[in-house]
Amino acid sequence: MKETMSSRPHTAIQHLGQTGLKVDVGSTCVVVDPYLSHSVQELDAPDLVRLVPIAFPPSSLKEVDWVLITHEHMDHCDPHTIPALAAASPQARFVAPEPVRRQLREWGIAENRILAATTTTWIDLGSDLKVRAVPAAHPRILMGNDGQPKAVGYLLERYGKQVWVAGDTSVCEELINCMQEFRPIHTALLPVNEDNFFRRRRGIIGNMTVREAFGLADELKIEQVVPVHWDLFEINSTSPEEIQEVYRAYPWLFHLVMNAEEISL
Repeated sequence: MKETMSSRPHTAIQHLGQTGLKVDVGSTCVVVDPYLSHSVQELDAPDLVRLVPIAFPPSSLKEVDWVLITHEHMDHCDPHTIPALAAASPQARFVAPEPVRRQLREWGIAENRILAATTTTWIDLGSDLKVRAVPAAHPRILMGNDGQPKAVGYLLERYGKQVWVAGDTSVCEELINCMQEFRPIHTALLPVNEDNFFRRRRGIIGNMTVREAFGLADELKIEQVVPVHWDLFEINSTSPEEIQEVYRAYPWLFHLVMNAEEISL
């Protein structure tokens, strides 16, 4: 029998704060950059208080099949989340760039559970969902000893529909040229916690401004934009009012979605 849209398995996406996602597609569960603790405040700086509630304890995640990690910073590769999740879901496999893979090994995650995030191949995740890594400029594109980017984003594709989880990245010509080859991109989750002098002085590597994110979406003709990485720490935040205000200059370019739960694959 020919498959119809209504017969396809349901997709559920939950935003976990920053660039974190939990994606359930049919029988496949994927999490991206899960930060489900207060480790940044506890291990780095007491004033970096988490503003987004923890969705669930990592030890409760027993059904995860895949964990996609973009880079090694603690709010994306969390020492209080990843080992507990790995223990709770012994079937889970991890896709990550080189610096993160080293960290996973140090945390005792077995080598046969760790896959390289490469920009040259797609990985079949199951339930007709596949993923590949794409470069991220954090703050610029840097290559590891394996010839792959040290920080990445991920393209998720299902039935020809592509969702770009950009990870932490700024905008540069190299990134734009790379992403042009993947058009059309239906949805992009873009980080809008801008880089600026005061954040750099504080030791925070920012990402795009809201205008840069929207300009990038215009250049790549992305249909739908989800601003992310603006909500977790006050010192590194962007207000939803500012995002909406800037969007009023771009309403004909793309559809703005403020809640990642509204997107689907």
